[in-house]
Amino acid sequence: MPRLLLTKRNIDSKKHVPPVEKGQVDYFDTEVKGLMLRVGKNSKVFYVQVDVKDPVTGKFKTVKEKLGAYGEYTPEEARAKAPEIARRIREGRPADETPPTLKMMYDRYLADKRLSTGTETLYKSYVPRFFEGWLDLPLNLLEQALAPEIIIDRFQNIREVNGPGAANNSFKCLQAIINYAEILYPQFITRNPVKVLSRAEMWEKIEGRDDCLEPKQFKIFAEALLTCTPVHRDCYTFALYHGIRPSEAYTLAWNEVDLESGVVTFRHDTERSKRSYTAPLSRQSRAILERRKAAAIEGQEYVFPKQGPRNKHDHLIIRADDLRRRTGLNLTVHGLRRSFITTGERLRFRREDINRLTGHVDSSVTGKHYSKLTPDDLRPVLQAICNEIERLMVEGVGAKIVQLPTAQGE
Repeated sequence: MPRLLLTKRNIDSKKHVPPVEKGQVDYFDTEVKGLMLRVGKNSKVFYVQVDVKDPVTGKFKTVKEKLGAYGEYTPEEARAKAPEIARRIREGRPADETPPTLKMMYDRYLADKRLSTGTETLYKSYVPRFFEGWLDLPLNLLEQALAPEIIIDRFQNIREVNGPGAANNSFKCLQAIINYAEILYPQFITRNPVKVLSRAEMWEKIEGRDDCLEPKQFKIFAEALLTCTPVHRDCYTFALYHGIRPSEAYTLAWNEVDLESGVVTFRHDTERSKRSYTAPLSRQSRAILERRKAAAIEGQEYVFPKQGPRNKHDHLIIRADDLRRRTGLNLTVHGLRRSFITTGERLRFRREDINRLTGHVDSSVTGKHYSKLTPDDLRPVLQAICNEIERLMVEGVGAKIVQLPTAQGE
């Protein structure tokens, strides 16, 4: 580990303390033993590190305690305070600082990390929902309270009730929060209890999903949605009529809808990409939006607003476990996207047109540099797919009635 005289001039110098793109670098002061500056991508924090002999085993262990952020403390103040902290650590006396709770770390993690909207929604969906009883635990009691059997039991319960994906995702979120707590408060927590899942090889191997509505299942799906609230039913059906990702459906805002022009803008927001695409509206999806508009209250941001006080968001959430429970089908919300795409392929539409309607990136030379199709160009394709989906939901599988343009007055 590098050693450096920790002065303001040296710390501010990119030559002595170059920017960190990933991870962190510890700089030990050349004058005060144990004083350390930990430099991350967006932080510089003073620590005191001391090797302490364990009276039971006789072995030495390294103990680190956070002193304070650079800026809150000057190098001179940190140098003056470090020896006192080092003596207290060697004597085994606890710090006067009150350890934060897991809930406080959860809030700070969301505030400090620049998460995408989609990822932040993931954390807000899983952590309060699955770990509500753990959030009041202070960091110094996590290792004791969250024993391996408790972690494993909760993981297995979530897996059985909500599926392997929910089990993996919820505990990955929790693990990341506690990892951050280890960095900020090493004096309170030195081991992440969630890591027992790795040692026990408990993480689920998630195979690629291929769930999709078969033609005979569309009517079952539509009839099952009658047990939902009207806004949930509209959100599920809207997602199917456009083949969009779940988050693109339930986070749709009114400022992204243009009923007059008959188009809608979907935003695909993840940690890896933030992009949007504009699609036409079909007769069926326009009817859903007009119905939602008529039911909306003044100032309502989202097309599909939250339902009930338990929802932590201003928009509702549509989930695979709810969909499976209501329909009795082995179907995820993302499976509705596959159902739309598959319906378009059965109607023999071009893959390129289906990709544009569903927001798939066309990385071909033609797609990136030459094709300039507009939403109006794709409207007939979308309308034909929606007509077939509507027919399957209403009539089910059977004889197909083909209406000629002359019969429709076109």
